[in-house]
Amino acid sequence: MSEILDAAYGLVHDYPGGALSLAPRIGKSASTLSHECVASGTAKLGLVDALKLSHLTGDMRILNTFAAACGCVVLPMPEAVAGDTFQELAATAREFGEFIAAVADSAADGRITANELAHIDRELTQMLSASQHLRATLAAMHEAGKPAALRRAA
Repeated sequence: MSEILDAAYGLVHDYPGGALSLAPRIGKSASTLSHECVASGTAKLGLVDALKLSHLTGDMRILNTFAAACGCVVLPMPEAVAGDTFQELAATAREFGEFIAAVADSAADGRITANELAHIDRELTQMLSASQHLRATLAAMHEAGKPAALRRAA
């Protein structure tokens, strides 16, 4: 559990002005927020406040630490942007092929080294990123196909 508190402490104290600057923006005193980030006494940082802090600072270390502790990875969703659907689909397929090749090449001898695993992880990340970019392009197409009155405000 100390990793999540370390992440919260770092998020708050690395922000310009630290707790003194952030606390009023989430309706707390600087002292209370500082105590919550180290679980001093009965002080506890709640999920709603952690979310507020993450949004205010743009710092996702609490989220990433929470996900890692649960055995998960966080992938940010890209903004919906107009793009060439077929180019995005081709890029996603190419990245999938490179991921499969990395796995096949690495596993061919029946063992996986640390370097091979790192290479597989890089290929997986690139494949997921391409997939998300394709999804964002499709979301933009979906949004553009709606009547103007139903489109999301920009």
